[in-house]
Amino acid sequence: MHADLEMAFDKVVDILQKDLRCKGGWHYGSIGRGMSDIYSDYDPVFLVADIDFEEFALDVPGILRQACDDLLIFWGECFNDSHFKNYCSVMKINDKLHQFDFFILNSDYPEEWMCKQHLKDCTRENIIFDRTGEVGELLDKGYRTDNNIPDVVRAMDTYWLHTEMLIKYFKRNDIFKLIKNFDMIFHAHIDLLLGQYDTLDWGAWESKVKYCVPEEKQAHLLQYFCAADLDSMAAAMKRCLPLFLEDMKDACQAKGIEYPERIAKEIMDYFHRMLP
Repeated sequence: MHADLEMAFDKVVDILQKDLRCKGGWHYGSIGRGMSDIYSDYDPVFLVADIDFEEFALDVPGILRQACDDLLIFWGECFNDSHFKNYCSVMKINDKLHQFDFFILNSDYPEEWMCKQHLKDCTRENIIFDRTGEVGELLDKGYRTDNNIPDVVRAMDTYWLHTEMLIKYFKRNDIFKLIKNFDMIFHAHIDLLLGQYDTLDWGAWESKVKYCVPEEKQAHLLQYFCAADLDSMAAAMKRCLPLFLEDMKDACQAKGIEYPERIAKEIMDYFHRMLP
């Protein structure tokens, strides 16, 4: 953690400890998991009662401005609602820019999904401060969300469907449709791998790939990235098809699923015939 950001965080906490609307808070993210480094930002979650929730949220940018030289960006997540909010910010301190995320959890609705997600695996060791004792009591309840493991069969069907769909966009020279379908195919390959390897109880797909998927399988995913032109994209797909086939066989064997060899062969053969 950068020293300037530590200073800003301490200022925010000092302000909130004097704000009777804030019951306390705890560390989420890399700090809460003991995985922070010099590039990490803060992900504190602060507990506020329903009666004060919306008013407190409106005051957050003013709180952050008091902790830095300049608040450049204050950006609310699209999932923000009356139960849980996150505001991402970019602040300038001295000559450097830092990110500071600010989560607010409505203490009257702890069983809402986003609230439980940001309580998952947090204990009293994560507490920043606890004015009323309610933070500790809430963390002791052990709220959590289920880890959503992707469906391997759906991942395979999605992959082959969009691979066949690519052909007409190659023929039309429709680059943006190709990019869209490349993204679908890429994420279907990710889902296939996570359906087999995901053991991580936190994080989005990129963290799960990094920490769960073997490095040789991670390398397969990198083969999709290429220049946005027909030849480069066609070459990338011809590299990736046998890699997906390999990973599909492994996943089916690991999950006890019948390997759909006929589907894979028909679509791969047709792809190569149409795009020699």
